Amino acid sequence: MNKRYFKWSAFIIIALIIVAMMASLFLRWSDPQNLASIVTIIGLIAIAAKYFISDYYGYKNLNTRKEEAKNSLNSIVTNLSAEDNTTKLSAAIMLRRFLDSKTSVDFPYLKKETVNVISSMLKILPTGVFQKTLADGLAYATDLSNVDLQRTNLQDIYLGRKDETRILLNNTDLFLSDLSYALIEHVDGKAIFYRSILFCAQIKNCDFSGATFRETDLTNACFKNVILKDADFADAVNIPETIEKVLIEQDGKRIYPHVEPVTAKHSSLDKSIFFSMPSVMSKDNELLTKDYKVYLEGLGYKVIYYIKDDYPCFGQLNKIREKILASSAMVAFGFKQTNIHDATFRPKTNNEEKWNDKWLSTPWNEIEVGMGLMKGMPILLVKDPLIDMGIFDEKLSECFVANVSTEDDSRKLAQNKEIVKWLSKITL
Repeated sequence: MNKRYFKWSAFIIIALIIVAMMASLFLRWSDPQNLASIVTIIGLIAIAAKYFISDYYGYKNLNTRKEEAKNSLNSIVTNLSAEDNTTKLSAAIMLRRFLDSKTSVDFPYLKKETVNVISSMLKILPTGVFQKTLADGLAYATDLSNVDLQRTNLQDIYLGRKDETRILLNNTDLFLSDLSYALIEHVDGKAIFYRSILFCAQIKNCDFSGATFRETDLTNACFKNVILKDADFADAVNIPETIEKVLIEQDGKRIYPHVEPVTAKHSSLDKSIFFSMPSVMSKDNELLTKDYKVYLEGLGYKVIYYIKDDYPCFGQLNKIREKILASSAMVAFGFKQTNIHDATFRPKTNNEEKWNDKWLSTPWNEIEVGMGLMKGMPILLVKDPLIDMGIFDEKLSECFVANVSTEDDSRKLAQNKEIVKWLSKITL
């Protein structure tokens, strides 16, 4: 209610009061009918006054709530960039209050701002607990239709609701987004997964009729009870065979024609784990690999422990590829193999570095991990603290790559959180 409207309301009330007072002067109070009329007029005035006053204070209360909610959102957004991890995580969780149904109805613009904040941060955040907490909050919005989630880090996200509330993704733009190991369930809509990564994603009880999976990476993706009527899989990579074999060509698209829910997954892998390690190691390094071998075999895995004597005289790369293709995961040991006393890295470039006493791991780690990643398997990196190049670069951020140190106690592998996380990816 604006000020002008309030003034007119006040004027009307005053006018009615004056009319009533004037009427009381000319009417005979002793007449029951006249008395009843005056009482009625006064009653109407009281009702009008109550309505206008209530409306005015309700308006002030709503304005106050809006201002408080906006200030609260600004404060929470500021805390998202705090140095303290607890503060950041708390802020990520508190953001969800602006996405629930009540807040969305009262302050819809705050919901939109909150989703935009989350989307913007997920474009730059590395994979981790904070990134996942922030991304999981998107499900509280319920309706993410027409939202821009391009190029966002949605690795390991749970896009669903425990109460099975349906989430809408109509025309939601997920172009080049990374949904590796995402769990997507009870989601509906013509989502645009164009060129996104659904590596090892699990999609359950969804209706993606008319959705776009064009050029999407579906390596090891699993569909369970999903409606895909008229979904487009043109140029998608590693489509599950159950879906692939029924696609039809239509106007430059590859359309899934059936309306019935589909369940499809890639063929299961053996419970084998490939060890990427040097062919020649120090005694301490060899004992460490044996500790990992014993631990994993105790969990029921077959360890492919590829030693020097196993290398053939020819076709070495094909032999490795064969072993990796038969595996469901990999452990890469980054041991010190090459010592560089004095060298220049990237000479005559803007990123030139001087190396002194630099350590490198075996180059076979890079080849074998590269093969494993193309296969789509979880990787555990066990690295010496002085190894920080290539795949052992600490800046790498992937939900399916876990890092531990060679200095971690190998007698307590079962309590190592990174190893537990890596094992959970194998058993999905």
